[in-house]
Amino acid sequence: MYFFLSKFLAPFLNIANLLFFILIISYFFKKFFFKKIFRFINYSIIFLLVIFSTFPIGKKLIHTLEKKYLLTEIPNFYDNIVVLAGSEDAYTTLITNKASFNQASERLIASVMLANKKKDSKIIYLGGSGMIKKNDLNETDVAKIFFTDVGFDLKRVIFINDTRNTIENLKKLKKLNLINESDSILITSAFHMKRSLLISEKLHLDLIPYAVDFRSFTDSGRDSVVNYYQKFSITGNLESLNLYFREFLGIIAVKILM
Repeated sequence: MYFFLSKFLAPFLNIANLLFFILIISYFFKKFFFKKIFRFINYSIIFLLVIFSTFPIGKKLIHTLEKKYLLTEIPNFYDNIVVLAGSEDAYTTLITNKASFNQASERLIASVMLANKKKDSKIIYLGGSGMIKKNDLNETDVAKIFFTDVGFDLKRVIFINDTRNTIENLKKLKKLNLINESDSILITSAFHMKRSLLISEKLHLDLIPYAVDFRSFTDSGRDSVVNYYQKFSITGNLESLNLYFREFLGIIAVKILM
């Protein structure tokens, strides 16, 4: 139920989409009734869209999710490296016959790096497909291509390929009964780590966070206002806000539903 509800509401979990939909509806409604109220709503949404698209507010908010995981102490001994899927572009991989990834590709790269540091460790890859209509390839298929391409021994990888979101990922991990206290590392994007650990705690899993794919620094103007101007992007600012909004709602959902 949670999965299908989240997918059905997905377009409205994008705050830019949500504001745009409200703008269109209120624009037509003001022609027929409550003209002053809907005119006020119109102007307010336009104002918000201008502010959100002009300033890196989304990146500032994402930083509140990421800042705790900037530095991570990795223990000398660990047996399992748990990596959450989400970096794989299955459809593009299917079309091009080459492994394709999004911004979160550091998840897979970091898993190999940590596994190479401890030769007797295993990677536990948690994936599947988050799409309602599944493609011929899923995230696990793309991950297998990646590990093969970089020459990593597939015998050292446990693939879970039938999960659809982070909750199902970690529930499946719990069922594997492979986790020993404090010797399992969790790899995911920094903005997603808080929600992942919250789910882990609900499931009584003890995982060491190793965050990658930090989004709050790129093109945020932290290094230079001049550089921010040079890389200024309206769509980029809205995309960051959408990312935070979706993650924030995900955290709330976990606290309420689990």
